[in-house]
Amino acid sequence: MLRNCCGRFLTPETLFFVVVWLTIQVQFRERAFSDPGTLWHTVVGETILRDGFMTTDLFTYTHPGRTWIPQQWGGEVVMALLHRVGGFDALLLAFSTGIAALFTWLFARLRRAGLHWSLAAVLTCGALFVASFHFYIRPHIATIAFLAVTMAVLVDFDRGKASLGRLALLIPLFIVWTNVHGGVLGGVMTFGIAAAGWAGSYLVGRAGPITTIRGGFGVLGVLCSSALTPFDNPFGMEMINTWRRIVGSKFMAEVVNEHKPLNLDQPADQMLAVFAILYLILLAGTLPKLRRDFRVTWLVPLVWMLLTVKSIRQGPLFVVTACVVLADFWPHTRWHDLLKKYGDSLAYGTAAPLRPTAFALPAVLVSLALALQVAGVPVPVVGRGWATLSLDFVPRDISAAIDAELDSAPGTPRVFNDCNLGGYMIYYHRRHPIFMDDRFELYGDAWLRDYVEVALTQPERIEEYCDRYACTHALVGVELVPSPFDTYLSKSPRWVEVVRGQGAVLFRRVSVSPL
Repeated sequence: MLRNCCGRFLTPETLFFVVVWLTIQVQFRERAFSDPGTLWHTVVGETILRDGFMTTDLFTYTHPGRTWIPQQWGGEVVMALLHRVGGFDALLLAFSTGIAALFTWLFARLRRAGLHWSLAAVLTCGALFVASFHFYIRPHIATIAFLAVTMAVLVDFDRGKASLGRLALLIPLFIVWTNVHGGVLGGVMTFGIAAAGWAGSYLVGRAGPITTIRGGFGVLGVLCSSALTPFDNPFGMEMINTWRRIVGSKFMAEVVNEHKPLNLDQPADQMLAVFAILYLILLAGTLPKLRRDFRVTWLVPLVWMLLTVKSIRQGPLFVVTACVVLADFWPHTRWHDLLKKYGDSLAYGTAAPLRPTAFALPAVLVSLALALQVAGVPVPVVGRGWATLSLDFVPRDISAAIDAELDSAPGTPRVFNDCNLGGYMIYYHRRHPIFMDDRFELYGDAWLRDYVEVALTQPERIEEYCDRYACTHALVGVELVPSPFDTYLSKSPRWVEVVRGQGAVLFRRVSVSPL
């Protein structure tokens, strides 16, 4: 009886979730916050909850009144609500739970494809590791999960396991996705690619989910409705225009790491390349059965693989789509047949569906952690005070000194700040407008290109900015490689150092006259 009880509550999926969840709670307690967007997204969500939607910039003195909308408002509101409940700990808890749930679901699909739990765990953990380079607490994390769900619906429809009605559930999913993150465009594109492949299969007489003209029009109707979902947002065309500016920015592809092309000199990019090769090898195992078993959706991850080569930020999207599709084509590969022939203990038929009891332990653990955080109980890993912000990225160690300096400054102080410190300023010193942050769609390529040139090669031109905007202080980063701004300001007689922390230093401007 005890064995049956354990089997109901401690399934491989249960244990997989717990291990991944605890690992993320530990490994990402600091790393998940190492993006300036986490802080300003939370403040934007709080502002929306308090004052409603904004349509112009509220945070800078360089672009006041310029059109800017919170195009990720749904995710930002969720972040703000979590922050209200349990601060950064609740944000980390939701992040860890979401990632663990997503990859546990992928693990379960692989098991139901006939993989032994050990092989399924190795593949899923490998995928998690490869995709983790872009895991930050920002609304974009929802795009990874939503695309995986979209791919699963498409695969199941392609296989005949899902009806047209279930395919139509993508429409409300895309509406939610639209108001969380602009990655919905990738979801609509993925659906369009699959639908085009299904139509082509029907026209050439190959097996596929479209078997009649009426069925084809049904899929077309769902696709057209899905394509209209990006317009279902509070800002209308301005949302589309914002996405267009972001996607069309040449500057971001040149200087922002996550928008750059695949670079095999970087470890994260190397891991993605290895994963891509593995996927291609596994997909090649379907060639002996291609004529009989081929499905259009098997090729969709190849599109995301090519997009990853163009922009590394697409890497996690390639990884999750590949995992979903792998679970579908695995039983039709030569590798599966060989495993059954020579290692039958690692391959078996379809596993039994999960019982609801398998979710009991994860639900209890997550609920307990949330309760501890709300109650303010400082328990390692799951309680209050576990999440932490790296002083290398968020200079909390000098926040009190910055407040004291700005409060005692005559007149209205203005702080010139590094781009990556904009989110910190918005969160910790929101009474003071900032110079800039990483909302690149607000500033435009020309302005950003000039800033990067100043920051990297012409730090003395900070004086031009400070003259133009009447800056009284400068908050700049302290890097392992000496920061050009820090080096210039430290030597300039126009500036005096106020306070230096582990990750940043504040200077006061003492002279504005020409040298």
